[in-house]
Amino acid sequence: MTAMATGTFAFGHRRARTIGALGIVVIFAVSLAAAASARARGDEAQASAFPAAADIETFRSTVEKVFLTDRGGTIPGYAACVQCHTWQTSVRFSLETPATDAGWTAEQSRKNFDVVTKLVNTASPETSRLLLKPLAPEAGGLGHTGGTYWTSPSAPEYQALLKWIQALPAGKYVAAKEPTLDFEFFRACVQPVFANPREGHIRCSNCHAAGDIGFAPPAQANKEWTDQQAKSAFAVISRLIVPGNPEQSRFLLKPLHPDGGGSYTHNGPRRWQSRSDPEWQMLAGWVRGEKTGKSCS
Repeated sequence: MTAMATGTFAFGHRRARTIGALGIVVIFAVSLAAAASARARGDEAQASAFPAAADIETFRSTVEKVFLTDRGGTIPGYAACVQCHTWQTSVRFSLETPATDAGWTAEQSRKNFDVVTKLVNTASPETSRLLLKPLAPEAGGLGHTGGTYWTSPSAPEYQALLKWIQALPAGKYVAAKEPTLDFEFFRACVQPVFANPREGHIRCSNCHAAGDIGFAPPAQANKEWTDQQAKSAFAVISRLIVPGNPEQSRFLLKPLHPDGGGSYTHNGPRRWQSRSDPEWQMLAGWVRGEKTGKSCS
């Protein structure tokens, strides 16, 4: 074989080996991509199939167990969750009425699961409303008309619910961004509602002057509320509102007549007969984040 032929053969051999090696790399890369895609499809399928029967059973034994716990009374801080959260109309944490004293049926539990998972945030479990509402405000809680059940995040029930949230599929239950309630509109247009009762009614401040429901402190005669009063009232009423959802905000449900979609109970008068009331619509626009500034129109 001539030198030229030998060189040509060697070059061709090296080129073949290079092409072969590149082919292996390409095949390996394609295999990795296919595996990653399959895993992603598997994760998506698993998430879309959630919750399975076993997941509901875990919910029943972990979460619903907390809701049924007898706390020794019927007043805030001592009442079981089911004593308030089974009959209230339209609020976002509205559980099924237990079928028996022992609890819910499997079908009822699945409905409860759908409600409760709207109160969690799998992207940041510690910020879940399910954990923050019963937690003491001084420990980082949101405040709860039903009282405080946990004085710190180290409470066993808090920890049990936190672990349950952390075990949910990541990213599946993430709270949507809520609109911001405008404080300026609250001062200009919402607070005057509290001071101006309708004919035959009492002022909101007669009952809502202070405490956990003190969103309407009485103003001095012919004077506006102080900044401190307004900020305190705003903080209280924010707990009674679901930003972006007036239909589930207790602030708008309690004074609304039941025939118009309001709550069954309100110790005060029914200020609005239906949601078509212009004042109700104005306040609903504020709750949805549509009303800002000093214009009430």
